[in-house]
Amino acid sequence: MMQRARKQRTADERRSIKAGALIGIGIAVLVMVPAVYRLLAEPFRWVDAALVAAGVGLVTVHIVRLVRLRTAP
Repeated sequence: MMQRARKQRTADERRSIKAGALIGIGIAVLVMVPAVYRLLAEPFRWVDAALVAAGVGLVTVHIVRLVRLRTAP
């Protein structure tokens, strides 16, 4: 298998990736909170369940980005 050569990231690139990931997590949480509240307080609706699932997925993606950024050269 071919391995891709990893490019060394500059400090500015790392800060930019970290800021983007943190902003993405914040937006995903802001979308999820009302949907979670509606799921708990009102009858079940698929739209709210889909928003919660999408939010969890986005938070997971951004956390993985932050972890990979830390371990990258």
